[in-house]
Amino acid sequence: MRHIAVIDPGTRVPELDCFNRLARACSLPLTYHLPALCGVDSLVRSSDELAGVVILGSGASVHDGEPWQEALDAWLLPRVEAAVPVLGLCYGHQHLADRLGGEVDWLFEDRHKLKGLRTVSLDPDPLWGGSCSGPLVVSHSQVVTRLPEGFVVRGRTPGVGIEAFSHPSRPIWGFQAHPEATVAFTRNNDVPFEEDPSLLEFGHGLVDAFLARASR
Repeated sequence: MRHIAVIDPGTRVPELDCFNRLARACSLPLTYHLPALCGVDSLVRSSDELAGVVILGSGASVHDGEPWQEALDAWLLPRVEAAVPVLGLCYGHQHLADRLGGEVDWLFEDRHKLKGLRTVSLDPDPLWGGSCSGPLVVSHSQVVTRLPEGFVVRGRTPGVGIEAFSHPSRPIWGFQAHPEATVAFTRNNDVPFEEDPSLLEFGHGLVDAFLARASR
């Protein structure tokens, strides 16, 4: 059965509420995978008829060199090269950029984490259409500082030069923020939030656009 693999690289708690919202929004079945906590065997068993991949956030760094990261790369990179649609969110955004030839570094010298909401402006892209802007949940201490060759910056803010990227001809997208975030996500990660669900709609629309594209 065609499905979209949702990879949760979390090292502390699974973001099940985010997965459940994605599952409700997607016309295809989703499968859920926890490589940092449970290994990649479930991904290997779910490789047939793969329609897309979503990589969520994590407290890990792309530079950690953990065995689970190496195992994830061994599974993921051949699918990227085979043009399986991939969406990277926060850690996923950084992981894709780093593994495809870009660079990731700390945002601040003291490595403290930015948490809250920030308004992100996006350039036109086939995934979401024309220029747009809206609030996105953020919780990160690292950023992509250089994109891989051929990739294009699609969003930026004064403090983060690469808020979003895509490739002109390959189905790969990344967001530094957490457009997938739910109210439960903000609680799990101690993100200051008014708990007004309407503030999450802009981000959910971006993720849902990817799910719809991968489901075609």
